[in-house]
Amino acid sequence: SAAPAAASGGARTGESIYNGKCAACHGSGVLGAPKFGTNEMAARLEEKGMETLLTHALNGFNAMPPKGTCADCSDDEIKATIEYMLEGS
Repeated sequence: SAAPAAASGGARTGESIYNGKCAACHGSGVLGAPKFGTNEMAARLEEKGMETLLTHALNGFNAMPPKGTCADCSDDEIKATIEYMLEGS
C-alpha cells in the first residue's frame, strides 16, 4: 500500500505534497502563485510547457524558492505534484 511506502521514505503522492507543502501559496495565489482549482496552471502549461514548469518548480521562480517549501522532495515528486495541480485546474 502507498502509506507504508511513504512512511518508510518512499515516494509521496502529488496530492499529499500539494496539501502539506504547496497549498499555503497555491491555494490562495500568494505573490502571483497560480491558484489551484482555477485554470491558471493549465494556462501556464499551455504558455510555457511542462519542461519550463518543472524547471521553475525545481529551481525556484519569482517569489517561489527552489522546490517551494519541499526541500526534501525528489524531482519525480515535484513533477507528480505539478501533474496533480494540473489535474485540479
